[in-house]
Amino acid sequence: MPVKTKRLFILAVVLLAVIAGIAVFASFKQKKNLSYPDKAVSGAGISANLDLELGQNMIVGIPGPTLTESIKNILHKIKPGGIVLYRRNYQSDGQFKSLIQELQAIAQEDSGVPYFIMLDEEPDGASRLDLLTNVFTLNLPDWRAIDGGISKLENLGVTVDLAPVTDYPFNEDSFIKKRVPTDNLSDLKAFNQTFIGLLKKHNILATLKHFPGAGVFVEDPHKVIPNGYVNEDYFNQSLSLFKSGIDAGAQFVMTNHAIYENIDPVSPATLSYPILTGLLRKKIDFKGIIITDDIEDMLAPVWKIDPADAGVRALEAGNTMIMYGQSLDPNMDTFTKIKQRVESDKELKSIVEQNYIKIISLKNNKSLAGY
Repeated sequence: MPVKTKRLFILAVVLLAVIAGIAVFASFKQKKNLSYPDKAVSGAGISANLDLELGQNMIVGIPGPTLTESIKNILHKIKPGGIVLYRRNYQSDGQFKSLIQELQAIAQEDSGVPYFIMLDEEPDGASRLDLLTNVFTLNLPDWRAIDGGISKLENLGVTVDLAPVTDYPFNEDSFIKKRVPTDNLSDLKAFNQTFIGLLKKHNILATLKHFPGAGVFVEDPHKVIPNGYVNEDYFNQSLSLFKSGIDAGAQFVMTNHAIYENIDPVSPATLSYPILTGLLRKKIDFKGIIITDDIEDMLAPVWKIDPADAGVRALEAGNTMIMYGQSLDPNMDTFTKIKQRVESDKELKSIVEQNYIKIISLKNNKSLAGY
């Protein structure tokens, strides 16, 4: 082959390789962007504006059964990842379903992904809509009634049930005992496994609560911060309950506001790195979403800590989402304060970004997210 022809041939091959590389990169970038809303791929991670990233780290409540323009404006500004609903938000099935649909339209507009729509509906425990009350006869679960209640939750648009309770009452006087549907540990483990399976059947995500187990405490964390040294045997049995629920497919774990002196004598579990990251993430190998119990009406006022400071510490401890379920207006101020902290703290910013990726990934996984 003449030298000139050879050079032209080599040049053509190089140009074709460059064009093919550009096409592959463009295709890869397009596919990656399909998985994440309105955002670009930056290196190996997903970049988004800070408001959206931090907002997805938050769960908020709304004050009533309808959305005013003021409420909508706050939701547009915070762009929360989840909405927790209460009895105050319910008037009728039709109204409640329409409210959830309106909320999801706002979520799609702001982030391109739905809210986690959450509420407490525990079998014969805490309840917002009374769909799972009186579902036990002679201490035996009525699975048909439980299945019917869960089916109704699905029809209304609920995507995360803040249940099942995973706190076995090792202390007979524990405040949580009345919310635990079984009389022994093995039955609770079996009940929770079946309950999680039914939630999954109806495209609803389960939440194990309250890690690492509140059943050793008498005091109610709505009133005080329980504090005590936990018997090692009881503690390990409690961890086994959570591990069983995780193995059954629970995607959420809610934290407890109590202090476990044998693990962390300083901080409530919600704010404890040794408990959430050391035990839940590393020892139990939980890869899902860790959420706080309500910070606004429980931890902050009872422990005398600023809600924004509590939120920052909760994120640093290992929580994926922080819950402020009561007053939406003050939560805008809390969001602003946390954002200022994130902007000045590279490590905290990295935590928020990684949480964002985990949350969006679950929402985009249709087989897990229930949408």
